[in-house]
Amino acid sequence: MDKFLRRKDSSSRTDDEPSTSVTKKPKEVSEKKYDEDYIKYGFSWCGDETAPRPQCIICGDQLSNESMVPSKLKRHLYSSHPSCANKDKQYFKRCLEQNKKQKKFMKSAVTVSEKALEASYHVAKLIALQKKPHTDGETLIKAACMEIVRLMLGPNEVKEVNKFSLSADTVKRRIHDMSSDILGTLIKKLLSAEKFALQINETTDIKNKAQLIAIVRFVEEDFIKEHYLFCKEVPERTTGEEIFRVTDDFFKICNIQWSNCIAVLHGWRCGNDGS
Repeated sequence: MDKFLRRKDSSSRTDDEPSTSVTKKPKEVSEKKYDEDYIKYGFSWCGDETAPRPQCIICGDQLSNESMVPSKLKRHLYSSHPSCANKDKQYFKRCLEQNKKQKKFMKSAVTVSEKALEASYHVAKLIALQKKPHTDGETLIKAACMEIVRLMLGPNEVKEVNKFSLSADTVKRRIHDMSSDILGTLIKKLLSAEKFALQINETTDIKNKAQLIAIVRFVEEDFIKEHYLFCKEVPERTTGEEIFRVTDDFFKICNIQWSNCIAVLHGWRCGNDGS
């Protein structure tokens, strides 16, 4: 009786005995293709041609490639868009063409907006370099551009020129953005250089207020670089303590360490001979 109850020891099987386990090969799944007839269910396709995904023409939802079968497409149409369930192919074809036209229009609008934004920055830079009033952007430069385009190209092109803004507030904002970007780039170079020298001096603006100007020198790629660092108003008297306080506040905001400053020069004279 024991021989019938005794389990066979797996370790007693020799290597010569054939193994009864069968390794199953993974089932290859073929990608479903889009059929032009699927448009009657309100679906086109998107993605890769080898594994396209069905896309609903009405709502734009994208289904998986496994849903590229009439039953699942029809289920989406009847459950999500019952009002369009009885529409014919021509209706969905018209909707598809309208969607393509809208995408093309949106792409064109975005491209024009990017060009208008770039043009606005370029003109604001010219105004800043020439030290002209910000109001010249809209009252003079934009008006002149529109008149030139109207006479040389036509009225339709004038509409494109009119899309970019050059108001005084816009020019001011563009100049501020560019100056912030320039300052950020300079601070990165200054931090990577580690050691630098600072030259400061006081001046007054048109309102007779004291302004502290700082110039920084550092080594970049074996060359000595000199850049304008900041111009800050000194609210109190231009004493040594106030000058240090204004400079120290700027250093703290920009994470600049005083230990990296190897020299501080006051005034614009770099040598004893005044040169």
